[in-house]
Parts: sequence; structure tokens; C-alpha cells
Amino acid sequence: MPSFGAKFLACLLISSVILVSGQYEHYLDSLRSNELYEFVDDGSASGSIQYLPKGDSERILLQLEQPIHFYGEQYEQLYINTNGILTFNVEFAEYLNQPFPLEYASIAAFYSNVDTSNSDDDTSISLFETKDLPTLDRATSLVRYAFSSQAEFEARQVIVATWRNVGYFDSKTDKLNTFQVALIVGEQQTFVQFIYPEHGLNWLQGESAGMGLPDIRAQAGFVSEDGRYFTLNGSGSENARFLSENTNLGVPGVWLFDVAPIEPQQNVRTPDNAETLTESPALAQSCQAAGHQCHEHAQCHDKAEGYCCVCANGFYGNGKACLANDLPIRVTGSLAGELNRQPVDEQAKLQSYVVTIDGRSYTTINPLSDELGAKLRLVLPLLTTVPWLFAKSVGGVANGYQLTGGIYDHVSRLQFDSGETLHVNQTFEGLNYWDQLSVKIELYGDVPSVPANAVLHLPDYVDEYRFVRPGELQSVQSHQLEVTEEQRVLGVQVDQRILYNSCLRDDEPDPTETTVLQKISKVTLDFVERDQALRISAVSKVGVTAESNACTDGTAECGENSVCVPDEDTYRCDCHHGYAAQVDERGLQVCVDIDECAAGTHVCDENAICENTEGGFSCYCSEGFQGNGYRCLSNSTADNIEYSTPAGQAQGEYTPEPNPYPEQEQEQGQDQDQGREQQPQPDPYPYPGQNEQVPQHPDECYRCSKDANCLEGRCTCRDGFSGDGYQCTNICGNGEVWEDGRCEPLLLDRHDVEPSCDFFGECSCPDGYELSEDGQRCIYAHNLDSHEMNVDLIPCDVDANCHINATCVWYDQELRHICTCKTGFRGDGYNCELIDDSCAIKPDICDVHASCQYNEQLGKSECQCVRGYEGDGFRCQLAPECQAAEHCGENAFCDDGVCQCQQDYERDISDRCVPAGRCGNVFCGSNAICKWDSVQSLQFCDCLEGYQGDALQGCTSKPLSCHVSNNCGIHATCEPTEDPANYECQCIAGFHGDGYVCIEEQNCLNNPTLCDMNAQCRSTNSGLVCVCNQGFYGNGSVCQERQQHESDFLIVSQGVVIVRVPLNGRNVLPISVAQMAIGLDKDCVEGRVYWGDISAKKIVSAKYDGTDARPFITTDIESPEGIAIDVISRRLYWTDSVKDTIEVASLDDPTLRAVIINKQLVNPRGIAVDPYREKLFWSDWDRSAPKIEMSNLDGTGRELLLGKESVNLPNSLVVLDNSGELCFADAGTKKVECIQPQNRQLRPISNELSYPFGLTFTHDQFYWTDWTTKKLESVDSQGTRQKAIQTPFFGSHKMYGMTAVEQQCPQYQSPCQINNGGCTDSRLCLVNRQAPSGKSCKCTSASTGCTLPSPYPNY
Repeated sequence: MPSFGAKFLACLLISSVILVSGQYEHYLDSLRSNELYEFVDDGSASGSIQYLPKGDSERILLQLEQPIHFYGEQYEQLYINTNGILTFNVEFAEYLNQPFPLEYASIAAFYSNVDTSNSDDDTSISLFETKDLPTLDRATSLVRYAFSSQAEFEARQVIVATWRNVGYFDSKTDKLNTFQVALIVGEQQTFVQFIYPEHGLNWLQGESAGMGLPDIRAQAGFVSEDGRYFTLNGSGSENARFLSENTNLGVPGVWLFDVAPIEPQQNVRTPDNAETLTESPALAQSCQAAGHQCHEHAQCHDKAEGYCCVCANGFYGNGKACLANDLPIRVTGSLAGELNRQPVDEQAKLQSYVVTIDGRSYTTINPLSDELGAKLRLVLPLLTTVPWLFAKSVGGVANGYQLTGGIYDHVSRLQFDSGETLHVNQTFEGLNYWDQLSVKIELYGDVPSVPANAVLHLPDYVDEYRFVRPGELQSVQSHQLEVTEEQRVLGVQVDQRILYNSCLRDDEPDPTETTVLQKISKVTLDFVERDQALRISAVSKVGVTAESNACTDGTAECGENSVCVPDEDTYRCDCHHGYAAQVDERGLQVCVDIDECAAGTHVCDENAICENTEGGFSCYCSEGFQGNGYRCLSNSTADNIEYSTPAGQAQGEYTPEPNPYPEQEQEQGQDQDQGREQQPQPDPYPYPGQNEQVPQHPDECYRCSKDANCLEGRCTCRDGFSGDGYQCTNICGNGEVWEDGRCEPLLLDRHDVEPSCDFFGECSCPDGYELSEDGQRCIYAHNLDSHEMNVDLIPCDVDANCHINATCVWYDQELRHICTCKTGFRGDGYNCELIDDSCAIKPDICDVHASCQYNEQLGKSECQCVRGYEGDGFRCQLAPECQAAEHCGENAFCDDGVCQCQQDYERDISDRCVPAGRCGNVFCGSNAICKWDSVQSLQFCDCLEGYQGDALQGCTSKPLSCHVSNNCGIHATCEPTEDPANYECQCIAGFHGDGYVCIEEQNCLNNPTLCDMNAQCRSTNSGLVCVCNQGFYGNGSVCQERQQHESDFLIVSQGVVIVRVPLNGRNVLPISVAQMAIGLDKDCVEGRVYWGDISAKKIVSAKYDGTDARPFITTDIESPEGIAIDVISRRLYWTDSVKDTIEVASLDDPTLRAVIINKQLVNPRGIAVDPYREKLFWSDWDRSAPKIEMSNLDGTGRELLLGKESVNLPNSLVVLDNSGELCFADAGTKKVECIQPQNRQLRPISNELSYPFGLTFTHDQFYWTDWTTKKLESVDSQGTRQKAIQTPFFGSHKMYGMTAVEQQCPQYQSPCQINNGGCTDSRLCLVNRQAPSGKSCKCTSASTGCTLPSPYPNY
């Protein structure tokens, strides 16, 4: 097949005889998007092709023979990068998930997350420069054809970059893309041609699952050095897939642009040849021409004038924007304007999270001042608009997003009864690049004053929206906002107007003047001062009616054999008669058949056989008896009794008929369950058919309803019930009783009520009441203990009379077996009902010795007995201290639930059994006793008065002073003590002993074997010590090789994404994701970064490049806001702002963890460790008394370093290794300062900052994250401001904690560095130089030899 160049050359020869004005008349016939530029070796030095290596972040440099002009600049270097982009003078290999404009001058044919790591030989990314004459002629003709002003243009060279059959991140090859960009270079001019072959674009974005925000869809366009940019239609959206079908040149998939020279106030130019405009106006308004404007999950429908888009099944929207059903959606927005004549803080951002499956929305606006946050709670359109968009549809009624696709204007006017008026304009702009719905909000006007800490209550309400015309809705609604503490009500009328572009198909009715109702419920309007955040939530449903409830609007999901019962704004699922509720292995309620025959709850005659059936039972008279099974008479007496048998049935046979009004049947004497409708079930007392005669005889009373009286053989419903006597239904609803001719609510403080008595004279009371002794009144009995009510019953181990959902349990206090409801049920054991209340809502359902804890497996909160107690959480009793000897630790045994020490052992102060006379971990020598050091909280041996020496080895009586008796040993001298009147013998340097006997010290100088082979003996202030060589770490006796890691970059938390920032600010990379990471720190030994996730409630780590991510702490942690690592002792410290604790764990074994500070903390945040000077520092954001404190590494020696007179909102902390200064960022004083802990000397670093948060120090410079400037600000150690680093945002638009990764890593020894410092019994070694051994062995929850106090008494 002839090449494109040959075809093109032939066309040129044929057309050479045509007039110049018409020489390109049929040029379009020669252009084909499938014919790419191919490399032709022209024999020149530049005539070679380069291929990128396979991967996802590669690049190649092309050094240009002659410069290229682009916009107004001139460039000599061109990079081709993997991700579909060419850049000038600088590489751009890494994919950045951010919209145009990018940071560098660039040409993007298809900027996306390209990945060729797993591709085959058909895949390539290439770059070549050519001066091949046919290629130059082709390019020259193209430019002359497209631009009327370029008749004299001559191409000097063509540079071609081709991405052929490339896949997408992460190493995916199931869909492949092909595209090309050609730079057509003249003497001063540059043109760029994009070619997208037919069927060449099959994917738009990489798969970034687990990397926070989704990848932006492919972007195409140009970015200049000064920030100007130009994008192609569809760039960054779903419509980027049509780049191969659209064009600006008349040929689908082919595009041409004039990119140089461009004047400063101008931008890229497009072709002006009229022949390229081939589309007719009529065609443009049809599906054939414009169907691509519909979403990829939508169908296009032509109509008489124009077309409409309709989302496919499984998606919802207006057709041009479609979302998958039931997936959560996020809304992001900004605020502007004035409120009460004060400007609205434009730094405040709106973030909404919508659970679309049930129409539940959660909105947060922050940061806000207390004053602004309190006022914004009254701006009700902030509450209503998102719930209107994503309301749960009832009956197929469209919600706001189905009408608008998220693009509309929402105009509101609020008129308060107190006179204030507020206008709210909300402009919804559709989904942004990251599929978040974007909104801009403007406020103008006034609202009443409400305290920030006041509780606001907005009752549930129904809003009516009226269609003024297609594309316009109006609503007028009055609200009563209750200010709870002030006992006042704020009245406000809200007028709303919604405008959007409507598209009605020809078969759709005009909605004008129709209305739709939306219900808003469970509204919260809270301002959280601590978080400076307004939090709003609500549940919304659209298409409701005045009679709608949770059972009729599609909310309820009840299982088989159950019926839905409305319960306030929610519902409950009650089992049908004959079924009981049980919880299956999934934690879900199911209804299972009750075997009435086995349980003895049937009402068969004593001379009948009971047979269980699904949902009921049947009764058959025994041999020698006849009747209906419920009444059986012997054959000798049955002849004298008349029975009525329904038509079609033989005498003596009975087939139950369905009862249209079934009722709960219970054994005589049990409480009746009133007001509960049930599904049809067989009635053991069938009532007469329509044409039957009712026999009048005493036995007819057995056919009455249990809620009826029988008088002279006639059944009549009792008061409070309606019916014909054979079936009676409760007039009152759930929670009501019939009294004085009407239904009265059943209140906790209600007076006594009348009992209900049947025709046998048996009386019963409503739920929560018990019958009085005289049987005349029902007395409220909710406070009676269920065990007290059952003390007169036969014990359940004698009579198996427990409910199906109860067990027979022995109780020591009552000395008897008692029926006890199973976990998840409540009652007296003889009647148990499913507990569907959450203890998070009703904490009083838990036992006094239980707490409410969230169970992730069940997905709800449940009651759990506290330590020392056992039970199901609803009833807890004292647990035995032990059940076996192994529960008591060493040298102890279990005696009837109590741990006892073995003979010749005694308990020490740590509650361990130690040999009698033991002191802590040692035995005191002769003439020594065990003492307690209250300051250091430890035991020690000390010589008796008048004795001296080693209290462990034994003390000797004090001899005459050596300056009198001259009795010092060899290698010792007589030296004065601190008391000049006394002298003592002291061994000379290099020897040790008591001064009478001195032995040469074994040190690394006279015994080199004490040091590891990778260590040297060094003289220090502490004497001769072994120090590991460079490249190794350890205590000198044991040295391990230190791995080399990358360095000289920052690691910064952007909340949901952890990013890596080189010190030059270029090539910023996301390395991992989180739900909400605040504090972080690095372990330079292992090359890992650790961060605390306050939403996921865990601490996580990963390598510096984000690989090998793994959880570190996942249990018993709430809000780890600050992280600090002691790389020498291998310990990680963190602050928990919910538990108000400071805790520590071993990096090598996170199960070894301990609480070291748990008192006088309000909101601990930043934390830093100084491993050289062995000190720990932390900040506390207590608004009333902010502070920075310090302690030893084991939590002892706690001191106040700075108080509220010096700090306001202290955030992050960092220790300067060289000086030992503690430096801190304060968002309240807006400063970065340092303090010398020894002399308390303060040193200012930088003042008048905006809102500093994270802080670190490296290469003689301070870096901090700033919430206002949204940059990484920096200053050198002398206070000179440096150029800020503008990082791309991959997550939220805030940066939190940060740390610097340097090449240098501390090399020092620590008593706890190797083998946990020798601590046993699962204790954690923590450095404390004031302790005799230089360390303390801290008890942990796994320690058996000590008892821990409550680690967080305030939590």
C-alpha cells in the first residue's frame, strides 16, 4: 500500500495546475486520522528515533538543533514523558493528579496516567525529529490550508511524538490508546497537530484505587511559561473520549493549532478555513451529531426539536451527568459575601458526604470563628440544598440531581420574624475533575444572634416544591428553630427558587404547576468549637405523601415471616404470629418458627394431639374422643353436644380458615401484645362463615376472640377493641392504652390504669404494668427487677420454662437458677424480646458495670462488661480473679478464684509473688533493707544506719576513717567526702571496688572483645564505651548494619494523602492514602514513615516511596494527632486527643505499649522526642490553658515548659539536634519560636505568619505547612524568609503534619536499644538515666506480674 507521503505528493502534483485560491479545495479528502507520521531516516544527524523505556514515569530528552518558539518563549530542549505530555527544558515524568494549568510549559496530547510496565512489543512511546522533504511538504500544505494568513509558511522541521498501544495505571493492558503530536516548526512560527486515530482512545484515566481522589480524566491542551493555558473541548471530562471523533480541521480525530508567536494578551489560535466547518446547525441539534454530549452511561433520544439524554438503568442524573446508583457522593464548595455586615471568611470550605442509598447527608464547613459558625447555623439553605439534590426517591419521583445533573442556580431569601433578612445564592457547577460536585455560595444580609454553644433544634418537616415551568421550581416554607437553653423559638420563612436547563422528551408531560413533597428529618445543626467547624446532617426523601412512613416509602427492609411496623420516623420488623426473632451468624434478625407443641404454649385439648406446623400448630382429638382438637369430648358424651361445622367439611373434621384480622395468641395469664397488626394466620377458634347460623350454647364462648367477653353465648369485643366478637382489633396504637373512652399515651409517670379481663375472669395489664393484689387496678411496674418478679416461680432447672431466646443460668446471689435472656434480647427470661436499641443512643440499657463499645463485625455499638466483670453487657457480675494457676503469674496458685502466693513467697509492691525478703527484682544483702523511692516510683535496697557498702552484696559496719587508720587497699586512696569531716577509701581510675579491695575494670580498652567487630572503643564523658562504626547502629556490644535510604525531601500529610516533596519543590509525589492523617514522623533506620489516622483510628507505616504499607497500632486508639519516633531506643510515642493520653510502643513489637501520661491533659496535639538528651515534649491545645510540657522518656519528671502567657494554639514541635532547642509552630500567636529547655530562653524564628500547623527543620532551614497560604513556607535559621513551595493538592486543600528525611541518622547507644533492654514479663523498656540501671521496665497490659491502674480515667 502506498504511503501517506506518496499519496499526498501525487495530490500535490495533480493540484499544481489549479489556481492558488482554490488549490486546497479538496485537501480534506487526503487527510486521514489513521495515517500517522512515520519515521523516515533522512540521513541527517538528527534523523534518528528514540524510544522510552517501559514504565509509568519515564522521560527522554531531545536536544534541539535549532530552537523552538512556543507562545512568546524560545526553547532548546524538549522532553517526551510517559504520561502523554511534552515539556520544554524540564522533565515531567511523574503523573500529577491536578487540572491544567500545570507548572511547566507543555504540550499535552493526552495527559493521563499512562503505564507501559506490563505491555508487549506492540506498545511503544517514541520521539523523532525529521527534515524529510515529503514530510515537510505535507506539514507545509496542512498549515497553508488551515490558516488563511499562512500562504507563505514553510516548514523547516517536524518533531513527532507517538504513543502507540499504551495502557494505563496500574500496569493495565486490557484497553489501549494510540495518539500522536507533531510540532511543525518554521523560522519563527510553530504549529502543533494532534492526531487521534479512529478507535484509538479506549481509556480516559488510570485506576488509582487506594490513592485517594480518582485520577482526572485525560487532559489535552497547552500551558505557557507564564501560566496561560488552552484546552481542547472535552478535556478533563468524559467527553475526552470524543477527541478521536471531533476536530477543528474538518477531519475527525485531526486537530491543528498555531502556538507561536503568541502576544502576551492572546492565546493559541485555531484554523480559520471555512471548509473545516462542515457541520450544519440542524444536524448539530440531533443525536447523530451531538449524541456524544450525553454521558457514557446514557442514551440519546431525538425529539421534534433537538434531543435529550437519559441515564441508563443503574444510573441516575439528567443524562449529561449520570452517577451510579447507591454510591456515596461528595460535595465541595466555597463561601463568600457578608453576614451581619461582616465579610465571610473565604478560607472556610464546605465539604459534604452523601450516603445516597438512604438519602443521608453530612456537611461540614470549616475553619470558622465562633461568631461566624454560630450565625451560619441559621442559614438554612446550607442545610436544604444538598438533601434536595440527593433525596431518596419514593415512588420513582425524581430528586434534584435527576432534574439538574448538578448544574443549577439555587436562590433563597430568608425572612426572620425578628426582622432580619438574608439572601443566599448557590451556584452548582456540576462534577469537578475528581467527580466531586462543586458549589459556590454567596451570602448577603443579616441573621439573629445565637450563642455558639447554644443547642438548636429544627423539627422534621415536609417541603413542597412547585414547578413554575420546566426548569424552574419554587418553594415557600416556614420553620420554627428552637434554641433549647434559652427556651425561645426563632421563626423564619424561607423562599427558594431553583433554575436549571430542562430537557423534556416528546413523550414526557409538562410538569408546570405540579408539586412534589420532600421530607427532611433527623436534622442536626451543631457548631463544634474545638474543630472550628459547622456540622450539619439530615435525612431526605422526595415523593412522600402526608401518609408516608418508613414502611410505605421504600425504606423498610423486613425479612421473611415478618411485618413492618412504623415506629416514629423509622420502623421495626415484627415476626408474624407463630414466629420468634433470633439473630443469625451475620448478626441479622430472622424470624424462625416456634414449636408451640414442644414449648407447651398450644391450646389443644388435654385429650388431643398437638402437631407443629410452619407458623402455627394443629390439634387432633385422640382416639376415643371427637371434636375440633381444641375441645375434645369422649365418644359417649359427644352425641349430646351440637357442633357447627363449616360447609363442605365432614363432621369431626376441621381445617383452619385464614383469619383476616389475626392477633397475637398467648398462654392464659401472659400479658397481651396490643396494637400490633399481624399477617393472616390459622385461627384455632374459627368464626362462622357468612351464611352460617351461630349456635347459641355455652361452648360457643370458646370461639370468641381473646379480646372479647362472652355474655349468654354471644361474643362482644371489650372496651378499647372493635369487631364482631370473633375478631377484635385494638383501637389504640403502639404505646397507647384505652382509658375513659379514648386512647391515652402510655407515659412513664402515668397513673394506674384499668385491667383487661376476659370472660373467664382472668385479667391482664398493658406492657410495663402489673396487676394489683385485689385485681382491680394495673400498677406501673417498670422499675421492678425482673428477678424479683420471678422469685416465686419454679426454678428453671426444675421446670424448663424459659423463653426460646433465654437460657437457664445459676445466680450466686439468689442461690437458684433463673431464666436469663440471651445476648441481644431483653426481658425477664420468661418473655424475651429483641433489643434493637443501640447503647450509643440509650446507654442506660447497659449494666452499671458495662460500657458501650462499637463492634465493627456487628456494625453497631453493644454493651460490654468492664474489666473484672463478666456477662452479656446487659447484666454483669463480678468475675473471679483467676480460674487456673497460669492466670496468677509465677510462684502463685488459684484458690477458689483468688490468687495466692506459694509458701515462702510474698507479694511485693508490684503485686507479684517473690521470695520473701525480695526487693523489686533483687534480694537485699545483709544489714540492708528494702525502701521505696516515691519520686521515681521504684524499690531499692539501702544499708542500715551505721552501715555502708553495696546493699545488694551486703553492708558492713562503718570502720574508722581512713585518714586516721590509713587502711585503704592497693590501687585506692583516702579521699574527703562531700562532708569535709569524713573521708573514705576510693579506688583509683581504672579500678573499681569498695576502696579496700580494688579490681581492675574490664573496659573496651583493656578488653577489646567487649565491642562488636563493627564498633570501636571511644573515650566519652561516661568513660570508655563501645561505639558502632559509621553505617552501623546498636549499643556498641551489638552492632547492626544500617540500610541506606533516599534522603533530602519532606513528607507531608494532606489529610487523605501522604505526599513526598523534594526540597526543590519539583516532582511532588503522592505515596499513600489515609482517611485523615494529622501527625507523622520518620524512622530513618528502617526508611519508613509512620502516621496517625484519626478517622480510621490507627497508626500506619510505609516505606518512603509508599510501598509495603502496613498497620502498626489498630486497637485501643481513638485520635492519634501527634507522632514522634525515638530511632535510638526504637520507640514510637503518640498523643491521643480523645483519650487525653500520651502513649508509647516498641517499633519492633507494637504489642509492647504503655500509657505514660494520662492526667492534666485536655487536647494533646504535637509531640517531639529528643533521643540524645532523653526528653519528651508535647503541646496541649487546651483553649483555657494552652501549654507545652516535657518529661523523661518514661513519663517521669514531668515539667511545664511554656504556659498560656507564652503560647496560644501550639501545634507541631521539632527538636534541633545540635542545640537541643525545642521549636514550635503556634497558630494563635502566628509565630515559630524556639526555647532552650534548660534555661527557658525563648528565641523568635519568624513572626506575623498566617496559620502555621506542621513544622520541621533540615539543612539549616525551618519548614512549616500553612493553612492560609496553602504552601510550604520556609525560613532559614537566621530568620530570613525563603521562597515558598507550592505543592499540588492530591487530597484536601490543607496540609497537616510533616517531617524531613535526611541522610544523617542518629548513631548513639541506648539501654533499651537491644533485646528490649533485658526487661521481662512483657514489660516495655524506657530510658530513664535517673534510675540506677538507666532505664525503667514499664508494665503493659500483657504483663502478669503487675496490675495496671486505669490508663485514662477521664475517658
